[in-house]
Amino acid sequence: MTAAPQNACARCALFLLLAAAGCRPPAPEEPRPPAPLVRLGLERTTTSYEDTRAADKRVLFERINRDREAAGVPALRYEARAALVGDAFCLDAALSGSWGHWDVKGRAPYLRWGLAGGVDYHAENVASFSSSSGRIDRPLRDVLLEAHESMMAERPPQDGHRRTILDPLFTHVGIGLAAVGGEFRMTEEFTRVALEWIELPAAPLRKGDWARFAGRTLPDWEVGLVEIRFEPPPHPLSLSELRRRGSYRLPPVVRTLRPRLPLGGQYDTGGRGDFVEKDGRLALAFPIEARGHYFVVCYLRRRGGGPEAMSPGTAALVISEG
Repeated sequence: MTAAPQNACARCALFLLLAAAGCRPPAPEEPRPPAPLVRLGLERTTTSYEDTRAADKRVLFERINRDREAAGVPALRYEARAALVGDAFCLDAALSGSWGHWDVKGRAPYLRWGLAGGVDYHAENVASFSSSSGRIDRPLRDVLLEAHESMMAERPPQDGHRRTILDPLFTHVGIGLAAVGGEFRMTEEFTRVALEWIELPAAPLRKGDWARFAGRTLPDWEVGLVEIRFEPPPHPLSLSELRRRGSYRLPPVVRTLRPRLPLGGQYDTGGRGDFVEKDGRLALAFPIEARGHYFVVCYLRRRGGGPEAMSPGTAALVISEG
């Protein structure tokens, strides 16, 4: 008479044991190792590129530097990577019949520059010409110079192209060019090399990862502020959408990082800062929170200088695949 209750108790104990085991939280995932970094030194400005339009572009390059000399600003060096990026964009625009700063995939200049491996701050001037005859009858160098001269003829406040050409902070320029039938496209791709080297993730990251960034400024400069800017993946644009778009700007700021103050110091907004900057070196990290493109924009000021305005020196791309 006692066997049945004992069997029932045993079954009950076994059920409770299995239930307890089923309620245990899953074992935590092994933390992912930090993503490997790639270091880009000053050799990043010496990309090899066999440019079939080099002779025509040289005429415009020399003209740009003559204009800068007349304005009392330093001459530029030629940037082959920027020329390659510009050529690819110009060819795409000439073939599709589009114009403006975005390509048909919806990519702005800073994104095309980043996807090509560019990490320095970048700005683009663009010009287009369409011939009703279906061909370009004049030498391309003449059309290049004409497009540039129209930019230099701008007057304030509608003189953004001219101000970019004469900006003393830019150090390099590459020229993009394409002519397909009667479609002519050209770009002036300006860059500012202000960091001796830059380290950033060598491959795309995922949500939950931390993106690491490091660098060292050239002498006489220091990083006074870093902005992390973000935009989701682009979407294709129709020709009508492309033609309605005008000037461009970097994506919105999602995080602002400041140099660490000495012990006892505090910013007006609170806290001592977010990263250490010493002798031109800095290292920082930020979380990846969404799929898309993050840009690390370092703002520089002269070392030991007063409260002068800071200027951007990088636009380094970190890709998140979600």
